[in-house]
Amino acid sequence: MVKSMTGFGVGSAEGEKWRVEASIRTLNHRFLSTRIRSFNDHPQLLSRIEARLKETFSRGEISVWISVNHMGTGGNDNPLDHGVAQNIYRELQEIQQLLGIAQSPSLEDLSRAGGLQPLHAEDEELWLILDRALTDAIEETDAGRAREGSKMKAELSAIAGRVRQSLDLVKERLPVVLEEIRARLNEKIETLQLKVDPSRMESEIALLTDRFDVQEEMVRLETHLARATQVLDSGKPIGKELDFLSQEMLREVNTLGSKARDTSTSSIVVDMKLAV
Repeated sequence: MVKSMTGFGVGSAEGEKWRVEASIRTLNHRFLSTRIRSFNDHPQLLSRIEARLKETFSRGEISVWISVNHMGTGGNDNPLDHGVAQNIYRELQEIQQLLGIAQSPSLEDLSRAGGLQPLHAEDEELWLILDRALTDAIEETDAGRAREGSKMKAELSAIAGRVRQSLDLVKERLPVVLEEIRARLNEKIETLQLKVDPSRMESEIALLTDRFDVQEEMVRLETHLARATQVLDSGKPIGKELDFLSQEMLREVNTLGSKARDTSTSSIVVDMKLAV
């Protein structure tokens, strides 16, 4: 299935204590680049979110927005891991003494060092809700990419069809070009009233037609078109290979145009260039 690189999707889920909303936007990128925004309060869950994204997306710039609302009442709405805070604070004190800093570490220093982290148990409860919202957003984004990809495939297939039709016209034109070359030579011979050995005449014609021979270019172009059709029908990422094939097609079309010095053929070649 051909998929576009651009997509957008949202998802939401809630439980007894949490309500989560997730939004995903994907753009074109050579590699896979994930950016998770507005979710710094739960660093332990970032790796899980990235893993979920990699299950679906293999390329692209993936931007994710997570909104978390605590729905519980009473008590501490965001319990912190006191053990982690105490350990990190002790380490900050040791560094303070080692460096001879008079001022003791502050709460801001502790926060910057990652000491104010939610309890792991809270993260586990949150992940159950977050995973559902994230899954809905991923599925909606992927479906949008698939819909756009389907339209792109139809358009690309139609363009490849136009190139193939133009190539068929060139094939039909080649015998006519050969006859025109023969007719022009005969006309010149008659005009100059020359006597030419028929075998020599055929040799000259063969030499001229060899200079205008585009058989190899047409065969290679047909091969690239066949491969492009296979790629469009494959289920893997196809952008890079299509880019390569289009460059190879353009090279063959340019060579074909430079060899076939015929007005009608040149016009067909221009159409092929535009399509590629």
